Amino acid sequence: MACKKSNAYGNTRNGGEAVRLNKKSVFALAIMLILIALSGYLAGCAGSSALNEDTPLATGTKVDELDLSNISLKDARPKLAQYAEDKLEQNLFLVYNDKRVSVTWKQIGLGLNLEQTLNAMINHPGQVSASVLKVDALKASTTLDKKLAFLKRPAQDASYTIKDDKFVIKPEVTGLTVNVDQIINTVEGLSLTSLPSEIAVSLVEVPATVTTQAMKELGFDSVIGEFSTKFSVQEENRTANLTAAAKALDKKIIKPGETFSFNETVGPRTPETGYKDAYIIINNEYVQGTGGGVCQVSSTLYNTVLLADQTVVERKPHAVAVTYVHPGLDATVNYPNIDFKFKNDTKGILYLRTEVKPGILTIRLWGKKSGKSITFEHEIEKETDFQTEQRPDPRLPAGKVVQEQSGSKGYIVKTWRIVKDSQGNETRQLLSRDEYKPANRILRVGVD
Repeated sequence: MACKKSNAYGNTRNGGEAVRLNKKSVFALAIMLILIALSGYLAGCAGSSALNEDTPLATGTKVDELDLSNISLKDARPKLAQYAEDKLEQNLFLVYNDKRVSVTWKQIGLGLNLEQTLNAMINHPGQVSASVLKVDALKASTTLDKKLAFLKRPAQDASYTIKDDKFVIKPEVTGLTVNVDQIINTVEGLSLTSLPSEIAVSLVEVPATVTTQAMKELGFDSVIGEFSTKFSVQEENRTANLTAAAKALDKKIIKPGETFSFNETVGPRTPETGYKDAYIIINNEYVQGTGGGVCQVSSTLYNTVLLADQTVVERKPHAVAVTYVHPGLDATVNYPNIDFKFKNDTKGILYLRTEVKPGILTIRLWGKKSGKSITFEHEIEKETDFQTEQRPDPRLPAGKVVQEQSGSKGYIVKTWRIVKDSQGNETRQLLSRDEYKPANRILRVGVD
């Protein structure tokens, strides 16, 4: 009977499968052995980190020069703590030039990181391992700031005063403080045996919050707007009111971006605040009222502000044209409901000065010189004549005529501001279109 030919591993087909199966088994076995070895290694590491508290340490185990041979981990802990305590109570000298300040390491927040020191020791049985230190940065900073306070110099902001209409700058002073980070960086990473006996202290500059350059940008250097109006010194009450309001404006500072309010600055115009009765305009007629003359101050200020090329926020014309400024260039006020306001659109401060001389009120606004020149243009759209009104007055002799009020024409007027820059370029801005009613001429006539 014939026999089938075969090899030692069975037939060819089955033998191929056996070979493939053996390769897979070898690979799986190799992976298993690696995992077993890795598990053993990790278990060994965990075991050394979790060394039994009562197991004696190997001979030759040291932390720095502290010998911990053949004592338990439980006994090693207090020995290490005491060793560190003694080391950290030693003096350190902080040196700056010829100044020497004594502190202990403990005072500046240096301490032993006990757990990290023990882990290093356990992982190096029978060997010398270095102590591991930690720094309490807050404690270090607090102590060093206190101990070295004499070296510190606070920064001083630049400031200014105004003297004789001049902007006088007091320059900034840079401060000095101890470079605490440098001291902390010096001791970080050291062991108890490598602590130095002294550390050189360095200082770092502390910049001022407000710089001299900032003050220069804030300051003023010239009069950027000036305007004068005339008044009658014979009208004593009106002159007193005008002078009081002007004085309230004098030496006022308007900061960049700030809006200036005439009413807030001058305040109420009442007998209690020192204002007197003088002529004011009510219902297109001049009558006696408290605070007459104050509107001349607000109108003079309005012109000054326009000439300084500042932004007018709030302004209202009189009901009738006034004599001390051109129609279209007045600004009436009445506390508290009618105000004159303007805004400082510059990057520097504006400084108001008022001057009252016999018969002349002048207001100047100081700021940064811009090289601009400003003029005004007016267009009278309509002009209306006043009427003459006669009022019987039994207090006068029959037929006698006394002029109570001189008449003034009514107007509708447009006003433009023409701004020419330093290169000669012009811009034309319509400021307002104002309507003024005529004020009748009033005659008092004596009757029987």
